[in-house]
Order: sequence, then C-alpha cells, then structure tokens
Amino acid sequence: MNKNITLLLLAFSLLFVVNCGSRSIPKGLNDQELYESAVEMINEDKGGFPWIFGGRDYDTILKYLKEVQLRYTYSPYATLAELRVGDVFFDKGEYEQAAIEYEEFLKRHPGHPDASYATYRLALSFYREVKSPDRDPTTTREALKWFNLFIEKYPDSPLVANAKKRVVKCRQRLAKREIYIGNFYSKRKNYKAAAHRYSLVVNDYSDTKQRPEAMYLLGRAYAKQDQYDLARETLNQLVQGYPNEKYSNKASSLLNDIQGKTAPVPEETENNAQEPSQG
Repeated sequence: MNKNITLLLLAFSLLFVVNCGSRSIPKGLNDQELYESAVEMINEDKGGFPWIFGGRDYDTILKYLKEVQLRYTYSPYATLAELRVGDVFFDKGEYEQAAIEYEEFLKRHPGHPDASYATYRLALSFYREVKSPDRDPTTTREALKWFNLFIEKYPDSPLVANAKKRVVKCRQRLAKREIYIGNFYSKRKNYKAAAHRYSLVVNDYSDTKQRPEAMYLLGRAYAKQDQYDLARETLNQLVQGYPNEKYSNKASSLLNDIQGKTAPVPEETENNAQEPSQG
C-alpha cells in the first residue's frame, strides 16, 4: 500500500512539473507589455515548492524576450530585451552564455545608456567563472580586462568601487598562478624557470600581497643556482621592504645560510689560471 502511494505521489509530481513548463505567450501584447512581463518574471522571488521546483520559469522568460526582438525588431524594448537575455543566463548561473550575450549587446549597441551595466555584468560573468590557480587563467584575465575597461570608461559609476575590489582579487589570483607554476619548476629543480615565474610576480604584480612570498622564493631560486649576489639583493629588499611579513623571517634565515658564499669558479677558469705563461 505504501509503495502504491509513493508511486502515485511521484506520478502526480511529474505531471505537475510537466504542466508547469514554459507557458504560451498571450496574444495581443505590445512590445512594452511583452518586455515588462518578462522583467516582472525575472524579478519574481525564486521561491518554488521545496526540493521539487527550481523557481523561475526561465524558458517562458526567454520566450517573451525573444518574441519582443522578433516581432518588434526596431523597438527600444527589443534592444532592452537583448540585454535582459544576458541577465536571464546570469541568473541561471550559465555565466559563459551570459558573457556572450552581454558582449554581443555591447558590439551592437556601444553607445546605449545601459552599456556601462552590460560592461560590468560582462566582467562579472567572467569573474564568476574564475578558476583556481592551477587551472586555465583565461576567465581571470578576461574578467580583469573588462573590469579595467569598465573603470576606465565609467569612472563615476557607483559600481566602480566593487570593480576595483575585483580587479585586486583577479591580480592576486594571477600572481598565485605564477607562484604555483614557479613551485612546479622548483620541485623539479628547474630553478631558472622557477625564478622567471617568481620574478613576474615581483615585477608585474608588485601591488599584490603575494609579492613578499615571491621575493623569498626568487631569492631562494637564485641561491639554488649559486647566484648568491642576486639572492642576497632580493632577500635584503624583502627584509627591508616588508619587515613584518612572515617571509622576512625566512629571508633572514636564508641570508645567514648564504652569508659569505660566492659562485664557484668555473673549471675552465681554474685550469686557465693554473696554466704557465707561454713566454
């Protein structure tokens, strides 16, 4: 009996889900009514019956927006509908598609009053797709590019403060990636390649909090290559520039270890030095 009730409830739930699919568009709606209906649905509380339904009917919303664009091609609401399509995909968590929609909007309507909003949301779409330092940094670089463009083009926007915070986080993520790759090389005793990666952080991401770590690792990589003068120079800069950093203590310890050390004289030079003069 319990099994039958369970099957009946499951069938009812499936039927309800099917019936709650995308709805047809009422006839007789003009461009403004279609657009405003879609916006109203976008702004509705997601809600939904717990554990069964996802809330907003995105298929219906997209259907309304596409209808505005197809039926009223030259209406200002058709242009706004293009932008709202990006919002729908963003709200769904489909950030890659949202970025495509926002960028297409900007290409078609670069001078639109909502171009600043589209630019910010484009940057935010890439930002939501940012991967960990060991993954492809493309989305991080794209987010950084669009946030910087937004800050440059719309300096008076109230969103600039948020954009600047995210620029910092993007740059920190890219700095972490360079350190991650440097450590990869270092573990394989390829200290020259490791030093190159650490130096990128020291020079190109000097405004990030990863710089002290990169300076210590760079000094250590130099020391591993017997480049003691470069190692001491880098480590001293760390100790003097960031006296309260934990990596400064490590740098001081390493400086003590390499105190007085010099690069070994190449064998050829030693041999040449011992050769008698030829008269």
